[in-house]
Amino acid sequence: MSFVCRLVLFAVALVCWSATASATDPERTLAQLHHAALRGDDGAPVGAGSMAQTEDGWLWVSTRTGLYRYDGFAFEKVSLLPPGSSGSESTGTIYAAPGGDLWVSRAYGGLARLRHDEVTLYGTADGLPDNVALNEFGSDGDGHLWASADTGLYRFDGTRWNKVSAAWGIQEAVDEFLEDARGNLWLSTKDTLYLLSKGATHFEDSGIPYPRSGHLINHPDGSVWLRTDKGIHPLPREWGKPFPHAPPRRANSTTTIFDRDGNLWSVACDVNLCRMPGKYVDATTTGDVEEPHMQKYSDALGMTSQATMNLMEDREGHMWVSTKSGLDVFRDSWLSRVRFPKLEVYFALVEDGAGRTWAGTASRTSYPDQFWQLTPDPVLLPGFEGAVTSAYRDTDGSVWLGGNGKLWHMRDGKPQPVPLPGDAAEQRTTVQAIARDGAGRLWISLRSRGVYMQAAEGWLPASTIAAFPSLAPSVIHGDPTGRAWFGYLDGTIAMLDGNALRRFGPADGLDVGPIASISTIGGRLVVGAEHGLSLFDAGRFRTLAAQPLDRFNSVTGIVQSKDGCVWAYGVAGLIRFSAEAWKEALDHPAVPVAIRLLGMDDGLPGPAQLVRPLPTVLATSDGRLWFAGSQGLAWLDPMREPPPPSPPPVAIRSVTSGSAAFKPGAVVDLRDNRNLHVAYTALAPGKSRGLTFRYRLEGVDATFQDAGGRREAMYTDLAPGRYMFVAEASYDGQRWSRSEPFTVTVAPRLFERKPFQILLALCIIVLAWLAHRWRVRLLTRRLRWRLNERHRERERIARELHDTLLQGVQGLILRFQAFADGLARDDRSRVALERTIDRAEALLVEGRDRVKGLRGHASEEGSLEQRIAALVEEMDRPVYLSVQSEHRRRDVDPVIVDELHSIVREAVVNASQHSHARSIRITVEYGRRSLSLCVRDDGEGFKTEAGKPRDDNHFGIMGMRERAARMGGKLDVVSTPQRGVVVKVKIPGRVAYTRKA
Repeated sequence: MSFVCRLVLFAVALVCWSATASATDPERTLAQLHHAALRGDDGAPVGAGSMAQTEDGWLWVSTRTGLYRYDGFAFEKVSLLPPGSSGSESTGTIYAAPGGDLWVSRAYGGLARLRHDEVTLYGTADGLPDNVALNEFGSDGDGHLWASADTGLYRFDGTRWNKVSAAWGIQEAVDEFLEDARGNLWLSTKDTLYLLSKGATHFEDSGIPYPRSGHLINHPDGSVWLRTDKGIHPLPREWGKPFPHAPPRRANSTTTIFDRDGNLWSVACDVNLCRMPGKYVDATTTGDVEEPHMQKYSDALGMTSQATMNLMEDREGHMWVSTKSGLDVFRDSWLSRVRFPKLEVYFALVEDGAGRTWAGTASRTSYPDQFWQLTPDPVLLPGFEGAVTSAYRDTDGSVWLGGNGKLWHMRDGKPQPVPLPGDAAEQRTTVQAIARDGAGRLWISLRSRGVYMQAAEGWLPASTIAAFPSLAPSVIHGDPTGRAWFGYLDGTIAMLDGNALRRFGPADGLDVGPIASISTIGGRLVVGAEHGLSLFDAGRFRTLAAQPLDRFNSVTGIVQSKDGCVWAYGVAGLIRFSAEAWKEALDHPAVPVAIRLLGMDDGLPGPAQLVRPLPTVLATSDGRLWFAGSQGLAWLDPMREPPPPSPPPVAIRSVTSGSAAFKPGAVVDLRDNRNLHVAYTALAPGKSRGLTFRYRLEGVDATFQDAGGRREAMYTDLAPGRYMFVAEASYDGQRWSRSEPFTVTVAPRLFERKPFQILLALCIIVLAWLAHRWRVRLLTRRLRWRLNERHRERERIARELHDTLLQGVQGLILRFQAFADGLARDDRSRVALERTIDRAEALLVEGRDRVKGLRGHASEEGSLEQRIAALVEEMDRPVYLSVQSEHRRRDVDPVIVDELHSIVREAVVNASQHSHARSIRITVEYGRRSLSLCVRDDGEGFKTEAGKPRDDNHFGIMGMRERAARMGGKLDVVSTPQRGVVVKVKIPGRVAYTRKA
């Protein structure tokens, strides 16, 4: 690859790198960098002899108690031995290799390789020395792995380790390896520096003098430097020249390194931690702590221990230092903390006319409060002692300082005491606020006494000017128009314009609680109070909407920086409105706007201090902003806004279901247990605060579920199916990093399988059909029973009539006939009597016919067709009978025959007598499911409604319908004028046909 191509690739990689990570600011001292101490008491491993960061983002720490990994939230011990093993867990040097593997030297011999959470152990059977620890590791440009031990040089061929000292030209013990940006591997012995060029087959003496105390260092520009006891300088020839390259995604610890901005860090110095800004590092640099630009350890840093061991820069530019008592992390942040010799709190901030920034304290401790010039490091003002509870820059550039029963006026850095009104000095009355109005009047607020104005004759109570409240204001502010504003803890504000005083309260829209700050931003008055921010607009106050609702609570300082941004410091942290967001807030106060919230992870010294001194934010003429927090003092340069951090990679830590555990990344197949528990994390070891998480199980969650800071997801009783789980992390809620998704399959149980459900549905259908058939048969039996009962009742009536009435009438007729025979033939009485006997015999015959009808013709010989045929023979009109059958004729139940015979007879009689039919056609149809009978004539018909007869005055039709209904059938009568009548009856086959059919 040509140099131009390498330069282009380097430029692209550098742009991508700088957009996502930054090293420590060379302009800041060690004390001004953001520092986090991870102590052993907090769970951090102590005495870390080696550190590494693998390409996946995990931070690894090796100690004599074992191997640990860190994601930014918790340290986790990683076991390298099989379960139940009694071997030692002590580890030595660890090495993050290209490709993502982590190699771990076991303290008593052997190696372990971690690849995707799987551990592979190597011992003597794999070519390693017995009971000898490996000390150093390196990789050459061809991807081969090297290691050194007291017994010689070893090379890994992908399967086993081979001792190659003599074969590769190394006869002495190896002190260290170094992989440079060109792909060369450097190797040093006690007095020789060897080089394995990329593609070479043996090490060659570089010819560079190498003292025993030497140490090779990679520079971020791609050059290689050598540190000796005489100084630090780049190697000669091309090795000491810059070489374009992409930044590595892995890191390994050492004792002296350049960070990515060229700053030199070392724990191999007299005070155990030194740092020199890169612009001061040259060939004359010795690294000695006495060099003028060397920054060094001090107790003010608050490190875990001064006994440092090694250091490492992670891929985000954070500097890790291991000590005997834990781990320390240094990184750049937007805000820089001011380090005082001892803990100082409650700061009063002010800038004088000469552009110098000052801070007084009111710590309320046994130590005397002092006054400091901020450079930004604090420089004590000698000769001044006393708590400063308020500070104000006057219009002439001088400074007023208020304290407990004291007031100072400072010019040219020399405070002079000024008397207070009355006995305020003797009573140590606190000066809460100081300000001057447009009329040139100086106002002070004395706690529990009220407001006073300085006049030529001394201090006058504010009541001599206007009707001020008796309560002392917590803040006083003079706006650019000359008006003075007084904020009170009862939530009201008084505004003095000349000698006219106006009070504002809830009736004027001011309903945000005790007043904590008043400022003028771009000509608009802004008020910070316990329950929010308010704007003064057209004589009324309007409260700014916040999301969440408490975001703007207890803002004790508000300023506007030179870039137009507005900064508000409250209990939620430091709130930054961009110029566009602030304009939008002014135009639409009821609509929440997008803000940036800075916290302790950005260097902020805790939430804003809520009591005196106020305000807690100061904008100085050099463009810096100063912030007085509850845990210290900090500053930032608004024009040096660091890029927002890129979201860290998200890793799945564990996937469990009940007692079953699954390897991350593998397909999760749930069978016995339907519950799912996923533990995930973000690999942000240097900056884990401010991270928010969300997750989604596609197929269950319609959208991502917000988890906040929670790093686990739980689901219960998942339905059968195939799902996809993914977790995401973000710092700002806009840019998200995503874990590798994994598939979750839930196997259906037997009753949830489709074939089983189909079989079950079929079984239900069959059971329903059987139940229906049983019900039909039951109803049929009940209907048959009713019909048979009716038939038996008719027969009983017929027997009774035959055996009683008809027999009695027959006896009477015989008696009368005998009496008539005894009379003379010419006797007129005999003729009358015989005529009466004839009529009685006719009645007897008719009665017998009726009885015969009651007994039922079904008992007589003949089928349904025969009975209908016999009826046809009695008619004096042409009657045609036809029989149809789908398969074969069926035997009809005798009771049904009787009922159908009666219906046919009634229909035929109606056709003859009422319809005056010329011919009648009768059709019998034997269907599989029903028996149908139709009587059709060609008579005149009768009146109908919608083609159907009305049953009114047609009792024969009513009778036919009733007979059909008793059989469970249906009868239809359709009459068409001049075209006759059609009577059709349909009986279910289960009722009509006999069982043997």
